[in-house]
Amino acid sequence: MSEHQLPATTTRESGGSTAEAIEGAAFLARSQHRVRVLGLLADGPHTREELLTGTDVTRVTLSRTLGDLADRRWIDRCHDDGRYAITDTGAAVYDDFRRLLETITVGQRYPDVIDALPTDWFDFELRCLADSDVVATDGADPLAGMRVVANAVGRATTVRAIVSSFTTLPMYAHAESLHAGDAPDATVVFDRGATDVSLENPDLVDRWQMIEAATERPVYYSADQRFPCNVDLIDDETVFLSVSNGATGGFHVVRSTHPAVVDWARELVAEKRAESIPLARRQSETEPVGPHT
Repeated sequence: MSEHQLPATTTRESGGSTAEAIEGAAFLARSQHRVRVLGLLADGPHTREELLTGTDVTRVTLSRTLGDLADRRWIDRCHDDGRYAITDTGAAVYDDFRRLLETITVGQRYPDVIDALPTDWFDFELRCLADSDVVATDGADPLAGMRVVANAVGRATTVRAIVSSFTTLPMYAHAESLHAGDAPDATVVFDRGATDVSLENPDLVDRWQMIEAATERPVYYSADQRFPCNVDLIDDETVFLSVSNGATGGFHVVRSTHPAVVDWARELVAEKRAESIPLARRQSETEPVGPHT
């Protein structure tokens, strides 16, 4: 027998193990009661009465559910006080199953938006977007989502952002809050395409130069690279992910407050800021040199 060829018994055992694992996952997925009991016990031991209250099922159903989970050795009953507790295996199964449900939830809630987002670029699990929401889906106003972002910028204390698809709305909101005496502490990094837009439009040049003059420090930066989407971190607690929707000329905008998404956005903006230069410096480098006299 070749040293690289597995014995037939090993192959069969592996296939059987996979089939058993699939059956175990199906066993849990078939019953919301089993999932609910594991979820309650994941938070700590419970008495039977506490589980009855937490699951809102009949005593017969609860007894059957507890028996099924105990047969799998996912829960135990303490003989000292009669309370039920989740086992290490049960806790691991429940945690992985919960993560799977969260990932499925994301795909089911807004598949078109998720397909548009550069998920392979995110340094967090897709399930972290399970509690996020798609903002301003008004089809009559393709920029409705970006208006939500701009309003958040105008109300913010701090703004950290990287920009790929440029719109004037956040910059205008920043300027308005500056005039009102309540401008955010902002750092915005444009990618190569957004840089071109901000330097080619005279009105935009006047606006960002006015903002920086009033702020007395660089606010806008330019990175010599492309970003796959916009990321706006507002007050270090809310993240907006914005990607162009080519079909309408507008944007898909997802809002999230999940800690993993916030941490990723904070680190990403800091990284891109370190790789960029002030926009004013980029402007001076790209301006044509006049003829010598």
